[in-house]
Amino acid sequence: MSRKKIIQAHYEPRIEPGRANHEILDWADAASQRARFEVLTRSLDLSGRSLLDVGCGLGDLLAFCGERGIDVDYTGVDLVEKMVHAARQIHPSGRFECVDIFAGQRPHQRRYDVVFCSGVFNLDVGNNRDFLPQAVARLLEIARQAVVVNLLHHRTARRYDHCYYYDPQDVRAMLSALPCDCRIVDDYLPNDFTVICTPRVRG
Repeated sequence: MSRKKIIQAHYEPRIEPGRANHEILDWADAASQRARFEVLTRSLDLSGRSLLDVGCGLGDLLAFCGERGIDVDYTGVDLVEKMVHAARQIHPSGRFECVDIFAGQRPHQRRYDVVFCSGVFNLDVGNNRDFLPQAVARLLEIARQAVVVNLLHHRTARRYDHCYYYDPQDVRAMLSALPCDCRIVDDYLPNDFTVICTPRVRG
């Protein structure tokens, strides 16, 4: 199956009324999801910035920023149409689009200050190791200030067959040829780490 079909097949059946958001998105719990958002908001000043949330799911990052009083120009995109529809229902004032960034599609703006991907690369689609640097290169094309991604850590004690796990130093090597400086944050969850990529050429 194609990457898109694998993703749709995994997430669409999970979108059920009454099911917790973190369960729909296949996170272990709501606290771990928030921990990933906290890495983003403590690492970068988002106030007044434009933020593209790639693989936005149900728009939980928008809600998180609202709770923290962060005034961000938010756009959420997801390639699962049912997910986008649900996000619009939950956040009627939010901006959500059904877009596959990695297939060359673009949302309403051409570039954003910050591009964020939470969990986008965790589902095993058969070519994760090759796809990750290609995907980050694509995100760098539309990010003015930073691309932030979080990944599942290879040290995790409990692994799932449908997930893909990464070694932070291997990821650093994979991204070394890209036009960015990478910082790894590896101190917030035992099974997760975040990579912050700063473009060397800013527009």
